[in-house]
Amino acid sequence: MDPITPGGIAPAWHPWVLASLTLVSLAVFIYAIWPKWRTLLRAQPENRFDRPFDRLLQTLKIAIAQSKMFKDQGAGWMHALIFWGFLVLLLRAAEFFLIGLFPLMEAPAFLDAPRALYYAVKDIFVVLVTLACFYALYRRLVVKPKRLNLSGEGILILVLILLIMLSDMVYEGARQVLVPEEATAWAWLGALLAQAGFQGMDRAALIPVQAAGYWTHVVAILFFLDLLPRSKHFHVITSIPNVYFSNLDAGTNLHRMDFEDEDRESFGVNRIEEFSWKKLLDLHTCTECGRCDVFCPALNSQKPLSPKQFTIDLRDHLNARTPELLKAEPPEGPAVMGEVILDETVWSCTTCGACEEECPVMIEYVNKMIDLRQGMVLMESRFPKELNAAFKSLETHSNPWGFPGTSRADWAKNLGLKEWDKNNPTEYLYFPGCNGAFDNRGKKVAESVVKTLQAAGVDFSILGNREGCTGDPARRLGNEYLFDMLATHNAETFKEEGVVKVITHCPHCFNSFKNEYPEYGVHLEVIHHSQLLADLVQNGKLKLEKADDKVVYHDSCYMGRHNKEYEAPRRVIEQTVAAGSLMEVETSRERGTCCGAGGGRFLLEENTGTRVSHNRVDELMQTNPQTIAVSCPFCVLMLEDALKAKNLNQQVRVRDISEMIAGSQ
Repeated sequence: MDPITPGGIAPAWHPWVLASLTLVSLAVFIYAIWPKWRTLLRAQPENRFDRPFDRLLQTLKIAIAQSKMFKDQGAGWMHALIFWGFLVLLLRAAEFFLIGLFPLMEAPAFLDAPRALYYAVKDIFVVLVTLACFYALYRRLVVKPKRLNLSGEGILILVLILLIMLSDMVYEGARQVLVPEEATAWAWLGALLAQAGFQGMDRAALIPVQAAGYWTHVVAILFFLDLLPRSKHFHVITSIPNVYFSNLDAGTNLHRMDFEDEDRESFGVNRIEEFSWKKLLDLHTCTECGRCDVFCPALNSQKPLSPKQFTIDLRDHLNARTPELLKAEPPEGPAVMGEVILDETVWSCTTCGACEEECPVMIEYVNKMIDLRQGMVLMESRFPKELNAAFKSLETHSNPWGFPGTSRADWAKNLGLKEWDKNNPTEYLYFPGCNGAFDNRGKKVAESVVKTLQAAGVDFSILGNREGCTGDPARRLGNEYLFDMLATHNAETFKEEGVVKVITHCPHCFNSFKNEYPEYGVHLEVIHHSQLLADLVQNGKLKLEKADDKVVYHDSCYMGRHNKEYEAPRRVIEQTVAAGSLMEVETSRERGTCCGAGGGRFLLEENTGTRVSHNRVDELMQTNPQTIAVSCPFCVLMLEDALKAKNLNQQVRVRDISEMIAGSQ
């Protein structure tokens, strides 16, 4: 009996064997994925179902178009081609299973044209995916990038993909010889192989070749499917949902705690099951690509924090705990901090967001770090000893350095500033923050902001001693209760005083007011001084003389990555220096390296490795600048200290952009 049919090879046993293999494979897959799914369903709730249209657009851009992959061109194209090929070849995989299960079924005639076109596109991707896999093997076996986990599992996956591609070529080449009436020039890859290798083969010898191509293809697909839930390649399944449910808003996606909830037994995260379902989904989505590590300022200054390893350790702990978590009454498991993650790992984080910027599948790291800090601070009173005085001062004086709150307005005594009067309000409230009010260097920045605004005729005033700390350092350090107290006080003040527009020169104050205070019932129009100054210069409100000064700009993490403002400060600088004098380092804009102050780190000693600020100065000095321009008072402090430690403070100065304007008027 001739085993050839319009669909290909189809002995009588063929559909039954394929159906059995498929059912067994699906059962194995479901058995592996079901506990993970149930664990996500039982996890802490989090609203990530809002704004579906925006989420869809983000998914198309990042997950489907692979936009973040191309930050690393070589590896980016490799991964993108494999991913796009995966999407295109899903139809081909479905065709293979239909051919095997229903060998006598013929496609309707109206599908002939689109099917032919699909074959042409499919063959292009078969070639591209094959080349991408060989390049990936070359990177793993020869180049061996430091950021990759070079495991045998990664090699196995690449070999499986190659088998799927090569078996597709073999099957199609043999089919075009065995069933010439179905041959089409559109399936050009099969036609080439048929002409080059199969045309002269005996029919009896070619049938097993086609069968081998077919069975290799379907078995490799089924084995690949069953491997996914048991490996890091689970991200093949979770990455698109993870991107869809990722954070859409600016800031670090922190939310107000309800301290009045009598049913709540703990705050922050102490055990893995206390993370929300989205944060657990993050853990399952890590590709172990190591892009996060490359730009982590903590890791690059020899701190015990690798964002990749942090995620892997939590994921492995979650997988180990999953059987226990699915019990009717799960037993209490080990605490995450101290038993899974080192305390110093979490305290090393500057919350700069470099890891999140680089992650191609939108894993969120900063909120997990703060969750874990909250667990230690709120539930165990366990935190670095240096924070005792800072927390006490924030609670009693509303600043982290112990200055009396009654002296908060002293910096402005000789500047002719009005205090806010709700009965006769100014257009803007200027909020200098703790640094501008108390730090000697910060006061100079605040003074330059004031003088520049006055020169431009801006109508503004200050709260004076009624101002209080935004609470940013308390929140980033895990003391959410203290943040709640400070934010509630400020929010009540703003509402009582009728404040609508706020100018701040501190990106941390800007971020808190703009992204976190709305949960306290305050919806302010928050303007960073770089944005306002850029508008004033553009509108001719400030007349400036350009200096002949080589300037490099250092991006603030909380103004840049967390709030996507890169252009305003550069527009200001360009108006204060000669054309071509503003220089950029490779690690700038979204890849700008942290100064080391973020996440409340300015209150902590840095005893391990090199200082983050020293590394950043080394990067900036590659341009041989005369001035390092910044738009954050904490960056001023950190970079000036680093220059002084390196004996560079006599040849390079750090200036806030407002100081540059004040000096060019």
